[in-house]
Amino acid sequence: MKTKQSPMLVNTADAATGIITPIKYAKTKDGKIDLAAYKGKSGRIKENNLTIDVTIVDARRRYGHLDLNVTPLSGSGTVWVERKNIEIDDDPAFNQTSPTMKVEIELASENAGHSVALEDLRELVAKMVAEERSRV
Repeated sequence: MKTKQSPMLVNTADAATGIITPIKYAKTKDGKIDLAAYKGKSGRIKENNLTIDVTIVDARRRYGHLDLNVTPLSGSGTVWVERKNIEIDDDPAFNQTSPTMKVEIELASENAGHSVALEDLRELVAKMVAEERSRV
């Protein structure tokens, strides 16, 4: 019997601070890294006391690392940068709603005649928070 495995990313320390932070990344419905979610996002990288505004043009998984291919908003060229070194605007890792939560909300609203009772809403939010905490 096969067990479902989630993609593993290497959790390395930040070069500047030496701090290891938990890895958060966008996921597909089946729990894999959602590389497409990063394409077209904007953000910034810091290098040699410069802050460079960039657009993400591609993403890849490389030996346990999530790399993003970025191009500057002003200038030219592209470079692969490890995800942890980019500050992403509207980061897809933090903006996803799990399919399970969406279905539960839709079912609750159908059962309540298209309006959710306050107690049902509290219960749904509690489930969502518990599910999110279990992922971290």
